[in-house]
Amino acid sequence: MTVSDETNKAINRNEALITEILKIVDNLPNFVPLKGGIQEKLNDLRSAMQGLRAPRIMVIGRSRSGKSSLINAICGLKVAEVSDTKPETGEAEWKDYHHNGVDLLHILDTRGLHEAEAPRKSDSAKDPFDSIMQAVNKECPDVVLFICKATEVHSGSQQDIDMCTLILTEIQKKYRRDLPVIGVLTKCDELSPPKVNLPTKNERKNRNIDAEVQNFYGYLQQREKLRSHIKKVVPTAAYAEYEDGINGLILPDDDGRWNITELVETMIKYTPRETRGSLARMAHLAEIQLTAANTVVAACSGVSGVVSANPIPGAAITAVAAIQTFMVMYIGWLSGREFSDQTVKDFAVTLGVAAGANAGMVGIADIALKFIPGWGSVLSAGASTIATKGLGDAAIAYFLNNGKADS
Repeated sequence: MTVSDETNKAINRNEALITEILKIVDNLPNFVPLKGGIQEKLNDLRSAMQGLRAPRIMVIGRSRSGKSSLINAICGLKVAEVSDTKPETGEAEWKDYHHNGVDLLHILDTRGLHEAEAPRKSDSAKDPFDSIMQAVNKECPDVVLFICKATEVHSGSQQDIDMCTLILTEIQKKYRRDLPVIGVLTKCDELSPPKVNLPTKNERKNRNIDAEVQNFYGYLQQREKLRSHIKKVVPTAAYAEYEDGINGLILPDDDGRWNITELVETMIKYTPRETRGSLARMAHLAEIQLTAANTVVAACSGVSGVVSANPIPGAAITAVAAIQTFMVMYIGWLSGREFSDQTVKDFAVTLGVAAGANAGMVGIADIALKFIPGWGSVLSAGASTIATKGLGDAAIAYFLNNGKADS
Protein backbone atom coordinates (compact mmCIF):
# COMPACT_ATOMS: atom_id res chain seq x y z
CA MET A 1 0.00 0.00 0.00
CA THR A 2 1.41 3.38 -0.99
CA VAL A 3 1.71 6.28 1.40
CA SER A 4 -1.63 8.13 1.36
CA ASP A 5 -2.10 11.82 0.67
CA GLU A 6 -3.28 12.19 4.26
CA THR A 7 -0.05 10.63 5.53
CA ASN A 8 2.11 12.85 3.32
CA LYS A 9 0.26 15.94 4.53
CA ALA A 10 0.71 14.87 8.17
CA ILE A 11 4.44 14.25 7.64
CA ASN A 12 4.96 17.58 5.87
CA ARG A 13 2.99 19.42 8.56
CA ASN A 14 5.05 17.96 11.38
CA GLU A 15 8.35 18.39 9.54
CA ALA A 16 7.50 22.07 8.98
CA LEU A 17 6.77 22.46 12.71
CA ILE A 18 10.12 20.94 13.68
CA THR A 19 11.91 23.20 11.17
CA GLU A 20 10.30 26.31 12.68
CA ILE A 21 11.19 25.25 16.24
CA LEU A 22 14.74 24.46 15.12
CA LYS A 23 15.06 28.00 13.72
CA ILE A 24 14.05 29.42 17.11
CA VAL A 25 16.52 27.21 18.99
CA ASP A 26 19.33 28.01 16.51
CA ASN A 27 18.92 31.70 17.28
CA LEU A 28 19.24 31.22 21.03
CA PRO A 29 22.56 32.32 22.58
CA ASN A 30 25.05 29.47 23.00
CA PHE A 31 25.11 29.97 26.77
CA VAL A 32 21.43 28.93 27.03
CA PRO A 33 21.32 25.69 29.08
CA LEU A 34 20.71 22.48 27.13
CA LYS A 35 20.65 24.24 23.71
CA GLY A 36 22.79 21.51 22.15
CA GLY A 37 20.65 18.78 23.69
CA ILE A 38 17.45 20.27 22.34
CA GLN A 39 18.96 20.60 18.86
CA GLU A 40 19.86 16.91 19.02
CA LYS A 41 16.29 16.00 20.07
CA LEU A 42 14.85 18.06 17.22
CA ASN A 43 17.12 16.30 14.75
CA ASP A 44 16.03 12.94 16.22
CA LEU A 45 12.41 13.90 15.56
CA ARG A 46 13.15 14.97 12.00
CA SER A 47 14.98 11.69 11.35
CA ALA A 48 11.96 9.78 12.63
CA MET A 49 9.71 11.76 10.28
CA GLN A 50 12.02 11.09 7.33
CA GLY A 51 11.73 7.37 8.00
CA LEU A 52 7.96 7.58 7.49
CA ARG A 53 8.23 8.57 3.86
CA ALA A 54 10.21 7.73 0.76
CA PRO A 55 13.45 9.69 0.28
CA ARG A 56 13.33 12.82 -1.86
CA ILE A 57 16.03 13.03 -4.54
CA MET A 58 16.67 16.28 -6.47
CA VAL A 59 18.36 15.92 -9.87
CA ILE A 60 20.04 19.05 -11.27
CA GLY A 61 22.39 19.67 -14.18
CA ARG A 62 22.68 21.54 -17.47
CA SER A 63 20.38 20.98 -20.42
CA ARG A 64 21.04 17.79 -22.42
CA SER A 65 23.16 16.30 -19.64
CA GLY A 66 20.85 13.29 -19.35
CA LYS A 67 18.83 14.08 -16.21
CA SER A 68 15.56 12.53 -17.38
CA SER A 69 17.33 9.50 -18.84
CA LEU A 70 19.10 8.99 -15.52
CA ILE A 71 15.80 9.15 -13.61
CA ASN A 72 14.31 6.51 -15.90
CA ALA A 73 17.44 4.37 -15.51
CA ILE A 74 17.26 4.58 -11.71
CA CYS A 75 13.58 3.66 -11.65
CA GLY A 76 13.83 1.04 -14.40
CA LEU A 77 10.68 2.60 -15.90
CA LYS A 78 9.86 5.45 -18.28
CA VAL A 79 8.72 7.95 -15.67
CA ALA A 80 10.37 11.05 -17.20
CA GLU A 81 9.96 12.28 -20.78
CA VAL A 82 13.15 12.20 -22.84
CA SER A 83 13.76 14.19 -26.03
CA ASP A 84 16.42 13.29 -28.59
CA THR A 85 16.96 16.85 -29.82
CA LYS A 86 15.36 19.53 -27.63
CA PRO A 87 15.21 20.16 -23.83
CA GLU A 88 12.09 18.38 -22.58
CA THR A 89 11.58 19.10 -18.87
CA GLY A 90 9.58 22.26 -18.16
CA GLU A 91 8.27 22.95 -14.68
CA ALA A 92 10.34 21.27 -11.96
CA GLU A 93 8.20 18.34 -10.85
CA TRP A 94 8.27 15.80 -8.02
CA LYS A 95 7.75 12.32 -9.48
CA ASP A 96 6.71 9.33 -7.35
CA TYR A 97 8.15 5.88 -7.92
CA HIS A 98 6.31 2.86 -6.54
CA HIS A 99 7.29 -0.80 -6.69
CA ASN A 100 5.00 -3.66 -5.63
CA GLY A 101 2.78 -1.18 -3.82
CA VAL A 102 5.61 0.38 -1.79
CA ASP A 103 6.36 4.11 -2.02
CA LEU A 104 10.12 4.00 -2.75
CA LEU A 105 11.32 7.29 -4.22
CA HIS A 106 10.26 10.88 -4.81
CA ILE A 107 12.46 12.40 -7.52
CA LEU A 108 12.54 16.08 -8.47
CA ASP A 109 13.19 16.42 -12.19
CA THR A 110 14.34 19.96 -13.05
CA ARG A 111 14.96 22.26 -15.99
CA GLY A 112 18.48 22.34 -17.37
CA LEU A 113 20.85 24.88 -15.86
CA HIS A 114 21.92 27.61 -18.30
CA GLU A 115 19.65 26.26 -21.04
CA ALA A 116 20.11 27.80 -24.51
CA GLU A 117 16.39 27.59 -25.37
CA ALA A 118 13.10 27.14 -23.56
CA PRO A 119 12.10 23.53 -22.80
CA ARG A 120 9.39 21.83 -24.83
CA LYS A 121 7.09 21.65 -21.81
CA SER A 122 5.76 24.94 -20.42
CA ASP A 123 6.89 26.47 -17.13
CA SER A 124 5.57 29.59 -15.42
CA ALA A 125 8.97 30.25 -13.80
CA LYS A 126 11.17 32.90 -15.40
CA ASP A 127 14.35 30.80 -15.34
CA PRO A 128 15.68 27.38 -14.20
CA PHE A 129 16.71 28.66 -10.74
CA ASP A 130 13.25 30.10 -10.05
CA SER A 131 11.65 26.88 -11.32
CA ILE A 132 13.79 24.71 -9.04
CA MET A 133 13.19 26.89 -5.98
CA GLN A 134 9.41 26.81 -6.51
CA ALA A 135 9.51 23.02 -6.22
CA VAL A 136 11.99 23.07 -3.32
CA ASN A 137 9.72 25.47 -1.42
CA LYS A 138 7.00 22.81 -1.56
CA GLU A 139 9.18 19.97 -0.28
CA CYS A 140 12.78 19.79 0.88
CA PRO A 141 15.01 17.24 -0.90
CA ASP A 142 17.05 14.74 1.14
CA VAL A 143 19.93 14.34 -1.31
CA VAL A 144 21.05 16.08 -4.51
CA LEU A 145 22.30 14.38 -7.66
CA PHE A 146 24.47 16.95 -9.47
CA ILE A 147 24.70 15.81 -13.10
CA CYS A 148 27.48 16.50 -15.59
CA LYS A 149 27.94 14.94 -19.01
CA ALA A 150 31.23 13.03 -19.05
CA THR A 151 32.41 14.74 -22.24
CA GLU A 152 31.66 18.24 -20.88
CA VAL A 153 33.44 18.28 -17.52
CA HIS A 154 35.78 21.03 -18.70
CA SER A 155 33.25 23.09 -20.69
CA GLY A 156 30.89 25.26 -18.70
CA SER A 157 30.74 23.19 -15.53
CA GLN A 158 31.94 26.15 -13.44
CA GLN A 159 28.70 28.06 -14.07
CA ASP A 160 26.71 24.96 -13.18
CA ILE A 161 28.67 24.64 -9.93
CA ASP A 162 27.85 28.28 -9.13
CA MET A 163 24.14 27.54 -9.56
CA CYS A 164 24.33 24.35 -7.47
CA THR A 165 26.05 26.26 -4.67
CA LEU A 166 23.35 28.96 -4.74
CA ILE A 167 20.55 26.37 -4.59
CA LEU A 168 22.15 24.59 -1.61
CA THR A 169 22.62 27.94 0.18
CA GLU A 170 18.93 28.80 -0.24
CA ILE A 171 17.87 25.35 0.98
CA GLN A 172 20.03 25.75 4.08
CA LYS A 173 18.43 29.12 4.82
CA LYS A 174 14.90 27.80 4.46
CA TYR A 175 15.17 24.33 6.00
CA ARG A 176 18.33 24.49 8.16
CA ARG A 177 19.68 21.43 6.35
CA ASP A 178 23.08 20.82 4.75
CA LEU A 179 22.18 18.41 1.98
CA PRO A 180 24.55 15.69 0.75
CA VAL A 181 25.50 16.01 -2.92
CA ILE A 182 26.45 13.08 -5.16
CA GLY A 183 28.19 14.04 -8.39
CA VAL A 184 27.03 11.92 -11.33
CA LEU A 185 28.92 11.66 -14.62
CA THR A 186 26.40 10.72 -17.31
CA LYS A 187 26.89 9.33 -20.82
CA CYS A 188 30.26 7.77 -19.96
CA ASP A 189 29.70 5.46 -22.93
CA GLU A 190 30.46 8.47 -25.18
CA LEU A 191 34.03 8.85 -23.88
CA SER A 192 36.80 7.61 -26.17
CA PRO A 193 36.83 5.09 -27.64
CA PRO A 194 33.07 5.74 -28.16
CA LYS A 195 32.14 2.42 -29.76
CA VAL A 196 33.26 0.38 -26.74
CA ASN A 197 30.27 -0.69 -24.65
CA LEU A 198 30.26 -0.65 -20.84
CA PRO A 199 31.31 -2.46 -18.76
CA THR A 200 34.58 -3.10 -20.53
CA LYS A 201 38.14 -4.28 -20.03
CA ASN A 202 39.37 -1.67 -22.49
CA GLU A 203 42.10 0.13 -20.55
CA ARG A 204 41.84 3.37 -22.52
CA LYS A 205 38.09 3.63 -21.93
CA ASN A 206 38.38 2.90 -18.21
CA ARG A 207 41.31 5.26 -17.85
CA ASN A 208 39.34 8.09 -19.47
CA ILE A 209 36.36 7.46 -17.21
CA ASP A 210 38.54 7.49 -14.09
CA ALA A 211 40.22 10.72 -15.24
CA GLU A 212 36.92 12.56 -15.74
CA VAL A 213 35.62 11.35 -12.37
CA GLN A 214 38.72 12.82 -10.71
CA ASN A 215 38.46 16.04 -12.72
CA PHE A 216 34.80 16.61 -11.81
CA TYR A 217 35.43 15.78 -8.17
CA GLY A 218 38.35 18.22 -8.17
CA TYR A 219 36.21 21.05 -9.56
CA LEU A 220 33.57 20.43 -6.90
CA GLN A 221 36.13 20.34 -4.10
CA GLN A 222 37.58 23.69 -5.17
CA ARG A 223 34.45 25.49 -3.93
CA GLU A 224 34.64 26.16 -0.19
CA LYS A 225 30.86 26.46 0.25
CA LEU A 226 30.29 23.23 -1.66
CA ARG A 227 33.16 21.11 -0.36
CA SER A 228 31.45 19.72 2.75
CA HIS A 229 28.36 18.71 0.75
CA ILE A 230 30.16 16.54 -1.81
CA LYS A 231 30.18 12.84 -0.93
CA LYS A 232 31.24 11.05 -4.10
CA VAL A 233 31.29 11.19 -7.92
CA VAL A 234 29.75 8.16 -9.65
CA PRO A 235 30.25 7.49 -13.40
CA THR A 236 27.18 6.13 -15.24
CA ALA A 237 25.58 5.30 -18.57
CA ALA A 238 21.77 5.52 -18.66
CA TYR A 239 20.85 4.67 -22.26
CA ALA A 240 17.89 2.31 -22.61
CA GLU A 241 14.81 1.89 -24.78
CA TYR A 242 11.41 1.49 -23.11
CA GLU A 243 7.97 0.15 -23.93
CA ASP A 244 5.49 2.77 -25.10
CA GLY A 245 3.37 4.58 -22.52
CA ILE A 246 3.84 5.85 -18.99
CA ASN A 247 5.81 3.46 -16.76
CA GLY A 248 6.89 1.46 -19.81
CA LEU A 249 9.41 -1.24 -18.92
CA ILE A 250 12.95 -1.41 -20.31
CA LEU A 251 13.26 -3.49 -23.47
CA PRO A 252 15.78 -6.23 -22.54
CA ASP A 253 17.61 -6.10 -25.87
CA ASP A 254 18.09 -2.30 -25.58
CA ASP A 255 19.34 -1.96 -22.01
CA GLY A 256 22.63 -0.08 -22.09
CA ARG A 257 22.62 1.04 -18.45
CA TRP A 258 25.91 0.85 -16.60
CA ASN A 259 26.88 1.46 -12.96
CA ILE A 260 23.33 2.44 -11.97
CA THR A 261 23.43 -0.06 -9.10
CA GLU A 262 26.45 1.69 -7.57
CA LEU A 263 24.68 5.02 -7.90
CA VAL A 264 21.55 3.74 -6.16
CA GLU A 265 23.62 2.19 -3.35
CA THR A 266 25.40 5.54 -2.90
CA MET A 267 22.06 7.35 -2.78
CA ILE A 268 20.81 4.99 -0.08
CA LYS A 269 24.02 5.43 1.91
CA TYR A 270 23.75 9.21 2.04
CA THR A 271 19.98 9.61 2.24
CA PRO A 272 19.12 10.47 5.88
CA ARG A 273 16.57 7.81 6.73
CA GLU A 274 15.65 6.39 10.13
CA THR A 275 15.66 2.78 8.87
CA ARG A 276 15.57 1.23 12.33
CA GLY A 277 11.98 2.33 12.87
CA SER A 278 10.90 1.10 9.43
CA LEU A 279 12.57 -2.29 9.93
CA ALA A 280 11.03 -2.63 13.36
CA ARG A 281 7.60 -1.89 11.96
CA MET A 282 7.89 -4.46 9.17
CA ALA A 283 9.47 -7.20 11.26
CA HIS A 284 7.51 -6.50 14.46
CA LEU A 285 10.67 -6.77 16.55
CA ALA A 286 9.42 -5.67 19.97
CA GLU A 287 12.77 -4.68 21.44
CA ILE A 288 13.68 -2.43 18.50
CA GLN A 289 10.16 -0.99 18.40
CA LEU A 290 10.42 0.01 22.05
CA THR A 291 13.86 1.54 21.56
CA ALA A 292 12.63 3.65 18.64
CA ALA A 293 9.47 4.63 20.51
CA ASN A 294 11.34 5.64 23.67
CA THR A 295 13.76 7.75 21.62
CA VAL A 296 10.87 9.67 20.09
CA VAL A 297 9.11 10.07 23.45
CA ALA A 298 12.27 11.50 25.03
CA ALA A 299 12.72 13.90 22.10
CA CYS A 300 9.07 15.05 22.15
CA SER A 301 9.14 15.53 25.91
CA GLY A 302 12.26 17.67 25.77
CA VAL A 303 10.98 19.76 22.87
CA SER A 304 7.60 20.27 24.56
CA GLY A 305 9.40 21.64 27.60
CA VAL A 306 11.34 24.15 25.51
CA VAL A 307 8.22 25.28 23.66
CA SER A 308 6.30 25.67 26.92
CA ALA A 309 9.06 27.91 28.31
CA ASN A 310 7.80 30.56 25.85
CA PRO A 311 7.13 33.65 27.98
CA ILE A 312 3.75 34.41 26.30
CA PRO A 313 0.90 32.67 28.21
CA GLY A 314 -1.06 30.21 26.08
CA ALA A 315 1.26 30.43 23.05
CA ALA A 316 2.62 26.91 23.44
CA ILE A 317 -0.65 24.98 23.55
CA THR A 318 -0.97 24.51 19.77
CA ALA A 319 2.70 23.60 19.28
CA VAL A 320 2.77 21.15 22.20
CA ALA A 321 -0.46 19.54 21.01
CA ALA A 322 1.08 19.08 17.53
CA ILE A 323 4.22 17.52 19.02
CA GLN A 324 2.15 15.17 21.17
CA THR A 325 -0.05 14.23 18.22
CA PHE A 326 3.00 13.35 16.13
CA MET A 327 4.40 11.28 19.01
CA VAL A 328 1.22 9.18 19.32
CA MET A 329 0.92 8.79 15.54
CA TYR A 330 4.54 7.63 15.30
CA ILE A 331 4.21 5.05 18.07
CA GLY A 332 1.01 3.79 16.44
CA TRP A 333 2.84 3.60 13.09
CA LEU A 334 5.59 1.51 14.69
CA SER A 335 2.93 -1.00 15.74
CA GLY A 336 1.72 -1.32 12.14
CA ARG A 337 -1.08 1.24 12.08
CA GLU A 338 -1.51 4.09 9.62
CA PHE A 339 0.37 7.31 10.32
CA SER A 340 -2.85 9.33 10.49
CA ASP A 341 -5.16 11.30 12.74
CA GLN A 342 -7.41 8.24 12.98
CA THR A 343 -4.70 6.41 14.92
CA VAL A 344 -4.70 9.23 17.48
CA LYS A 345 -8.52 9.17 17.64
CA ASP A 346 -8.54 5.42 18.34
CA PHE A 347 -6.01 5.94 21.10
CA ALA A 348 -7.96 8.87 22.58
CA VAL A 349 -11.28 6.96 22.57
CA THR A 350 -9.74 3.93 24.29
CA LEU A 351 -7.83 6.01 26.83
CA GLY A 352 -10.19 8.99 26.90
CA VAL A 353 -9.83 9.83 30.57
CA ALA A 354 -6.01 9.72 30.54
CA ALA A 355 -5.75 11.68 27.31
CA GLY A 356 -8.23 14.28 28.55
CA ALA A 357 -6.39 14.71 31.82
CA ASN A 358 -3.12 15.10 29.93
CA ALA A 359 -4.54 17.82 27.66
CA GLY A 360 -5.89 19.66 30.69
CA MET A 361 -2.54 19.44 32.45
CA VAL A 362 -0.74 21.03 29.52
CA GLY A 363 -3.29 23.83 29.32
CA ILE A 364 -3.10 24.58 33.04
CA ALA A 365 0.69 24.44 32.99
CA ASP A 366 1.01 26.77 30.05
CA ILE A 367 -1.53 29.40 31.13
CA ALA A 368 -1.58 29.38 34.93
CA LEU A 369 1.97 28.54 35.96
CA LYS A 370 3.47 31.35 33.90
CA PHE A 371 1.84 33.87 36.23
CA ILE A 372 4.04 32.65 39.12
CA PRO A 373 6.72 35.34 39.36
CA GLY A 374 10.20 34.12 38.40
CA TRP A 375 9.35 30.43 38.19
CA GLY A 376 6.33 30.41 35.89
CA SER A 377 8.12 29.45 32.69
CA VAL A 378 10.33 26.90 34.44
CA LEU A 379 7.35 25.19 36.07
CA SER A 380 5.40 25.32 32.80
CA ALA A 381 8.26 23.66 30.95
CA GLY A 382 8.59 20.98 33.60
CA ALA A 383 4.87 20.25 33.65
CA SER A 384 4.71 20.02 29.86
CA THR A 385 7.71 17.69 29.78
CA ILE A 386 6.14 15.39 32.39
CA ALA A 387 2.75 15.46 30.66
CA THR A 388 4.21 14.60 27.26
CA LYS A 389 6.32 11.81 28.75
CA GLY A 390 3.23 10.38 30.44
CA LEU A 391 1.25 10.49 27.22
CA GLY A 392 4.11 8.79 25.36
CA ASP A 393 4.33 6.02 27.95
CA ALA A 394 0.58 5.48 27.67
CA ALA A 395 0.85 5.24 23.87
CA ILE A 396 3.68 2.70 24.15
CA ALA A 397 1.60 0.63 26.55
CA TYR A 398 -1.45 0.80 24.27
CA PHE A 399 0.20 0.18 20.89
CA LEU A 400 3.28 -1.91 21.73
CA ASN A 401 2.77 -3.54 25.12
CA ASN A 402 -0.83 -4.75 24.86
CA GLY A 403 -2.01 -2.16 27.35
CA LYS A 404 0.71 -2.88 29.90
CA ALA A 405 3.07 -0.19 31.14
CA ASP A 406 6.81 -0.74 30.99
CA SER A 407 8.16 -2.26 34.12
